[in-house]
Amino acid sequence: MEAAALMDAHVQLKRIYNALNEALDLTRQLADAVDRDDQISTHMLISMRQEPTDRLAQAYQALDQQRQALPAADADRLAAILKGGEAETPEEAPLVSQAGVNRRVLRQLVDLDQVVNRKLAREKSIYK
Repeated sequence: MEAAALMDAHVQLKRIYNALNEALDLTRQLADAVDRDDQISTHMLISMRQEPTDRLAQAYQALDQQRQALPAADADRLAAILKGGEAETPEEAPLVSQAGVNRRVLRQLVDLDQVVNRKLAREKSIYK
């Protein structure tokens, strides 16, 4: 894969990382507000999570468009990296590392979101 394609993908992964971290921070604050039974803060924080969620969607869409614009072999390689594949060249290492960090932050976010959702929605939780 060309250096420019790797760099473009890495930029999107950094944007995703930043949005994930912001969403994780807001979700931690939301968990605290729920534990305090602070309904005003809870509503405010739920609303505030929309912005990083929107940025996440935009970055994922841009990354997917970049992948689709690549030659087939490069598109397949990028898809493999994003799914957790190992670096095949030293140039891929930063991208592979960032993809791994993003997966870990996303896992933390999903785990915390499940806890918060179950506390708020109880039996109506989207997580079963």
